[in-house]
Amino acid sequence: MEFLNAPVDTETLPKAEDVAFKPIERSYFTVLRWQWGLSTLVLLAIGAGVVAMTPGLYQPRWWMLVLGSITFGCLVWRLAMEKGFSVKAYAVRERDIIYRTGWFVQRIHTCPFNRVLHSTVTAGPIERRYGLAALVLYSAGPNDTDLKIPGLVEADAYALKEWITKKIVHEPDAAHAE
Repeated sequence: MEFLNAPVDTETLPKAEDVAFKPIERSYFTVLRWQWGLSTLVLLAIGAGVVAMTPGLYQPRWWMLVLGSITFGCLVWRLAMEKGFSVKAYAVRERDIIYRTGWFVQRIHTCPFNRVLHSTVTAGPIERRYGLAALVLYSAGPNDTDLKIPGLVEADAYALKEWITKKIVHEPDAAHAE
């Protein structure tokens, strides 16, 4: 048996920029704001509790330092959330699904359908209030290869899940195709 491993001309490969991405639902930004607001309140309450319960910290400068640091961190988080929202988008192709995210650190995650083990649709209480859900694809590989696309209309998330499930069941594995 002869071993073949021919070189590939990278100029002929499809470009990620050529993919038509569909942005996630705009109402998901409201969900993110709710989550940010609730998380900020919890962090501020924890910070205030730590300062109030620690005898040596019960001075105005410690209150300002702890709560100011938490507030600053939460404001930076909010800025990153706002800037990054417009980048969040996905694309469904014949053999894979792509999710793009990140404002400062950009990431394009591609999940081939022949690597998907199973999928779920999840929605928290705030997402359900806005009729949104997340599609989660669990792939054959480490945990960081799983793909979660939040901010989809719930009906679209279920339709995508159903379509992908049919693709998985009916499509032969490309590695075993002759």
